[in-house]
Amino acid sequence: MCYFLHATFWVTLLPSGIQGVSLLMPQLSEANVRLIGIGLEELGVEEFIEGKFFEGELYIDVDKKSFKDLEFKRMGVLNLIPALFSKISRAVIKKGKEWGIASNMHGDGFQNGGLIVVEAKGEKLLYEFKQDNPADHAPNSAILQVSKT
Repeated sequence: MCYFLHATFWVTLLPSGIQGVSLLMPQLSEANVRLIGIGLEELGVEEFIEGKFFEGELYIDVDKKSFKDLEFKRMGVLNLIPALFSKISRAVIKKGKEWGIASNMHGDGFQNGGLIVVEAKGEKLLYEFKQDNPADHAPNSAILQVSKT
């Protein structure tokens, strides 16, 4: 199973990472890998679903238990502001504009997310990626590689 834990349903920074992972759905399905997205709030989820930004199952963890258990970093204001103006963030925002995706920075943008891949029964962690910057995303090549094991 592949769990994509995205901190918020921000439309500004997520499209390239989430849609990028969703582009893997044919290969993941062929490898019998479920793609599961976990967000931390209901704010923006309708727009997120309507925009078809994610092709897998979608759940909301309002208590942020999964984020805490996986020790995903929560940013402070002093970290978040420079991160939003970093080269990678600017590139992701530009890509979103090219795809015609409107900006939306509502919700809890301080919580970083990531991606984990576990065996079918969830007993063994096969791959883990933790965001350092809200625009960071696990490379699709790494996700495909580990999903073949």
